[in-house]
Amino acid sequence: MVNNLIAALNWAISKDEPLHLALKSLSGKRLRVVFPIGGSVDWEIEADGLLKEVGLQTKYSAVNTAGIDEARRAPDVTLILNMDITKAVRIEGDAMAAERLGPLVKLLKERFSPWERFLAKSPAGRLTKQAAEYAVHEAGVLVGRQQAEQHHQALREFRDALDRLEKRIDVLSRV
Repeated sequence: MVNNLIAALNWAISKDEPLHLALKSLSGKRLRVVFPIGGSVDWEIEADGLLKEVGLQTKYSAVNTAGIDEARRAPDVTLILNMDITKAVRIEGDAMAAERLGPLVKLLKERFSPWERFLAKSPAGRLTKQAAEYAVHEAGVLVGRQQAEQHHQALREFRDALDRLEKRIDVLSRV
């Protein structure tokens, strides 16, 4: 899917001359797009103004198509997409590069927005939402976002307490 997305975006970029020129001026910049469902994709803007995928990360795995040194390189600009793509996109990083990426953000919104509207208004989308709500709230088969976040917070607190305990044991063992 990511390869299809990048091919579609590169095709649209090549057809939009102002965007293509703006991206050519950002050659070598790294762009990270963080999706609302979890995960992100890293793209690098090539000298020809097109995007090249250099990394893909999900909650469960990370794929790096760049070299080892390049994988460690932080993105110059990060776009954080909301569940509702028609609403604002949070942009972090290099302000000059982010400003020039405005047309690309618009293009991303245009490409994702029809799918989002389709899922929101179609019977299949409503059925999926109802099934998910049933599985989380009534059947208790799935964990909701709030429950997962509470669990992760409890785990963080437990790890902190365990670290403190290990330090105390080290101090006592030296005595």
